[in-house]
Amino acid sequence: MKICWFKDSKIGHEKQVHAILDNLALSQDLLIEERYISNPVWLELLLYLLKIKPKQDSIPDIIIGAGSKTTIPMLRYKIDSKTKVISVMKPQFFESKFDLIVAPRHDYKVVPDNVFTYIGSIAKVNINPELEDIGLIVIGGVNKHFNFDDDYLISQIDFVISLFPDTNWIVFNSRRTPESFNERIKKNTSIQKFIDVTKNFEPLNDYLPKAKFKFVTPDSVNMIFESLSSSGETYLFDMHSSRENKITRLIDEVKNNKYAGFLEEKYLENSEIKTITLNKPNTLHDTFREVEKIVYEIEKRFKK
Repeated sequence: MKICWFKDSKIGHEKQVHAILDNLALSQDLLIEERYISNPVWLELLLYLLKIKPKQDSIPDIIIGAGSKTTIPMLRYKIDSKTKVISVMKPQFFESKFDLIVAPRHDYKVVPDNVFTYIGSIAKVNINPELEDIGLIVIGGVNKHFNFDDDYLISQIDFVISLFPDTNWIVFNSRRTPESFNERIKKNTSIQKFIDVTKNFEPLNDYLPKAKFKFVTPDSVNMIFESLSSSGETYLFDMHSSRENKITRLIDEVKNNKYAGFLEEKYLENSEIKTITLNKPNTLHDTFREVEKIVYEIEKRFKK
C-alpha cells in the first residue's frame, strides 16, 4: 500500500499520524513517502482553485496528514479517483472533499458520513503486564482552559507522594511550565528525578509503558490519552477551569466515566476545612485503543 504523508512539522500532529501508520503496518505492507509543507496556505489555496496539480512519480493509495496546513496540499495531490484522502483532525476547509476525516468526538454535534470520531486524541497502544514501581507526574503549564496554581498543584503532588511513599517518582514538565514551579520541584527531596524538557530532555515514552501510576495535569490532553492508552493507572490533577469549553467538557467526561482517577478538593464534613481526596479509576475499563478502531475503519472503508 502506497502512502503519501503530508507533514506540517508539528510534533503533536505527526505523533498522531505516526500512531495510525504504525498500527496500519501491522496488517499492511506500507511504502511511505513523506512530504513537508513549504508553500503558504494562500498559495496552496490559489493553486487548488486554479486546478494546478503538483507533479508526482506514482499514484498513492492513501494521502494522509494532520493540521490545517496539510488540508489543501493533500487535496491538490489527489489526481486519481482511486486515491483516498484522509484528514487526521477536522479540516478548516472543504470537509466534503475528503474521503475520510478522523477527528475527536467533541468536534462534531452531527457526524457526516465521511467522518469517524474517537475519544480524546490518538496514541500508540502500550500493554505491559510487568509494571515497575514508578510514578510519573506530567505537568503542563499556563493555558487558556485551566488556571495554573503553583501552590495548589504542589500541595497535590505532596499529597500523592505521601500516599505512595515506596514509589519512585519522576516529574516531567513542559515548555509551558512556569520557572517558579520548576524551582520548587527541584527542591522536593521526595522526587527521585526531575526531567526539565527545556534542558535535559528524555523521551517520556521510555517511562510511560512501565509506570504503575501516572498523574497528569488536565491541560495536557494529548498526554492524558497517551497515558490512558498504556498500562497502569492514570490520574488527573485538580485544576480549576476558567471557562467551560469542549476541552473542559472532555476532561469532565473522562472523570465522570472514571476512565482516569482524579484528585479533588472537598470540605470536611461539618467543617470549613478543605482537604484533598483521591478518586480511583474504574479498573474494569480497558486500556484505550482508539488508534486500533481508526485503522479498522480505514481498512473497512478502503479495502482493496
